[in-house]
Amino acid sequence: MHSDLINKPQPLSEKWLLLGTLLSSTGNSMIWPVMTLYMTGVLHQSFTTAGIVLMIGAALSMFGSYIGGKLFDHWQPYQAMVLTGIIILTAVTSLVFWNDWPVFAGLVWLANFGMGVEQTLVNSFATTLPGQKTRVIFNNMYIFLNIGVVLGTLAVGYLFDYGFSLLMIVSTVIYLGLLTIIVTKFNVPIDTVDNTLPPDNQRIQSADVSRRPQQQFRLTPILIAIGALLFITYLSYMLWETVMAPHMKTLGMPTRNYADLWMINGITIIVLQKFVSNWANKHPYHVSVILGSVIFALSFFFLIFVNEFWQIVLVFELLTIGEMLQSPQVPAWVAQITPKAVAGQAQGFVSMMISSGRVIGPIYSGIMMDHGWMKTLFFSVFIVMILITGVLSLTMINRVDKNSVS
Repeated sequence: MHSDLINKPQPLSEKWLLLGTLLSSTGNSMIWPVMTLYMTGVLHQSFTTAGIVLMIGAALSMFGSYIGGKLFDHWQPYQAMVLTGIIILTAVTSLVFWNDWPVFAGLVWLANFGMGVEQTLVNSFATTLPGQKTRVIFNNMYIFLNIGVVLGTLAVGYLFDYGFSLLMIVSTVIYLGLLTIIVTKFNVPIDTVDNTLPPDNQRIQSADVSRRPQQQFRLTPILIAIGALLFITYLSYMLWETVMAPHMKTLGMPTRNYADLWMINGITIIVLQKFVSNWANKHPYHVSVILGSVIFALSFFFLIFVNEFWQIVLVFELLTIGEMLQSPQVPAWVAQITPKAVAGQAQGFVSMMISSGRVIGPIYSGIMMDHGWMKTLFFSVFIVMILITGVLSLTMINRVDKNSVS
């Protein structure tokens, strides 16, 4: 008995999940901010071409999310993580040496695909950690993700002027560290404990997926409403990554102000997320998600009326608060309302809806900006987000009513 306890494989430690999230976010944040700048300024491609590359990259990330979910549920999670880490490392390392057009686009697409797979796998692993509520784990991951965004964008600011290759060398080192953690720490049994069940009904299941019950991931009305909300949230969020920089320039603001916004965003999340999540954790998932979505939507309504940098900062802070209430809660909520046996596909669904918003966002915002309809753009995403949030609220009310009747 004592020997069995000693030799029993240990589950994944949260600290390694968080460190992996930090490294992944830092490496990713050293790539996406310079994509358009590098393609247009160094490779002499048009903004339209750059937009197409970003769109295809987001679509591949969405496909990767789907693949990641399938691999986690029906293959070997550990082997899938290792393979994904190798794919990303190969793409980023290759960008050090081959970063001319059109090879650059192909390698970026490979990295996008790998990052889509990895995001789903990491979120899926997070749903299996024993000992803590899933929402707490996702809140902690969200904080580390944003620390990575701050570190990555800082590195871009200091290193990009010295050449794209140097930036990719540093990113390669980061992804090598990530792969090392994956290889050495992620080969663990998959914990399928449902912490809401009595201890006698809880179980730890082997990473051998052949022992898992073959359940199918099914879209329910609540999942469809959550997916629609994720889609419009990240479509709206893409406005800040695409058209806000030129929009601020037309308002007479220097480019550095746009970079300052993201720094403020990251620092705000790092400082306030614990306080926000402590409040959110005391309430049902839908309360935090719906409240966060309304605040997020309102930021776009107020954006219609701003024309000075301090006003944009206030609006972005409002958006950030909405983001903190909504974003880390959604994957935990989806994990709660779906069977453990389809955890990978459930998190793949979350990642796919996020990526689909990122695919459509640049196209929609680009068309609106080409026609000079910036205020219409902001108002339209506000209206759609409020409507979808309303649908989600009604879906929750109907669900509660059905449960009370049954």
